[in-house]
Amino acid sequence: MLSTPSLQDRLRRLRRDPGASPAPLEALEETLLGEAGEGSLKARLERLVATASRCRPRPQPVAVPLEELVQGMRIENERGEFFLMEAGVHLEARQGEVPLSRFYTVASNTVGVLTAEPELTSFDLSSAVFLDTETTGLAGGAGTAAFLVGIGYVEGDRFLVRQYFMRDYHEEASLLHALASDLRRFSHLVTFNGKMFDLPLLDARYRLNRERFPLTEAPHLDLLHPARRLWKARLESCRLQSLERELLGLYRDDDIPGEEIPQVYFDYVRRRDARALARVFAHNRQDIVSLAALSILACQWVEGDLAEDPRDLYSLARVLERARLYERSESEYRRAAAQGTGPLRTAALLGLAARAKRAGDLEEAAGLWAAAAEAGEPLAMHELAMQHEHRRRDPEAALAVVDRALDLLERREDQRSRRLANAFWRRRERLLRKQEAARRRRGGRPAETAI
Repeated sequence: MLSTPSLQDRLRRLRRDPGASPAPLEALEETLLGEAGEGSLKARLERLVATASRCRPRPQPVAVPLEELVQGMRIENERGEFFLMEAGVHLEARQGEVPLSRFYTVASNTVGVLTAEPELTSFDLSSAVFLDTETTGLAGGAGTAAFLVGIGYVEGDRFLVRQYFMRDYHEEASLLHALASDLRRFSHLVTFNGKMFDLPLLDARYRLNRERFPLTEAPHLDLLHPARRLWKARLESCRLQSLERELLGLYRDDDIPGEEIPQVYFDYVRRRDARALARVFAHNRQDIVSLAALSILACQWVEGDLAEDPRDLYSLARVLERARLYERSESEYRRAAAQGTGPLRTAALLGLAARAKRAGDLEEAAGLWAAAAEAGEPLAMHELAMQHEHRRRDPEAALAVVDRALDLLERREDQRSRRLANAFWRRRERLLRKQEAARRRRGGRPAETAI
């Protein structure tokens, strides 16, 4: 009867003799662990099992189709196919603090005041199209495409959003063709930084597809620039989402950062998994509705008395001044000067002084310049010195102002201060020559002048 080999006998058989080929267990250990293991057979086998489980490829998640996450439809036209998503909100709904129904209360000339652009003096927000793109790159260039184009517009008592999406690059032609057909219904366009990014990009893509972007010549409100003029003095950032948060009181949950969006699209094209892509649709849709609400809000600031912070009052005064609404601008400058402190108050005083000078009231302007000069503003000192020299014919008073300005500027190291100091030095030399000429006419002795 054959006896069963003991564990020691089996381990002894697995040991490798010098010059012999590796035993199966040792060969497996060298493959997985890099060296033959030591210890009991149980411990060696457990180490091999643990290492093998770590090396086993993880199962890939099942791709979720776009149609299961985004309620849209496949559209076919003469150029091919693309995917279209539609959504809408009632105009009585609010986007943060702004009811969308205010579309109908904005005066037709308000956008022209907001931008100081004559071609926008009869701009009707309620008949405009709001446009935003998501692209395969944030820097632009010939290789960048708009894979998702969203538009929003008022239709009846609703604000509708349509999103045109190309599921792969070959669908671009059909997307652009359908988008052009819809955009031809509108004569006014609103974007956020569209003049620098969205429109040049779309224009290039249409040219590559032998078509023409239909709104190239349309009156165009690019909200980025008036938003900066209205709110940059108070807000750290004038990005769309920053304005949305600070002015509309909206905080996005689970929003996708813009810099990640191109990679999400590349991943979708490769894997056809739409889970991350659904967040891009939501991001684009939110951008369009917020763009509409912020456009309404900016117009309300121009039309009404929404500004309360001195920084906003000063910014609004400058916007009104650019639009040549001087009386309203002066009123906002006075409110900013009364409520503001430090450099903001000084800037408001300079704005009021410029208004008084333009109106021919040089005495009031001089008083305002004197107040700003007391706060250490070199530009006010420059205007005041000119007033003393040319209007009042008082070179001694002008020289006193110049010497004070030089004393202030020579303590500063920046380039602007050095440039102003050079101008004051030239004025000082001219004033001294005038004093000397006057002395000679009087036959008097030269006066000693010190800085």
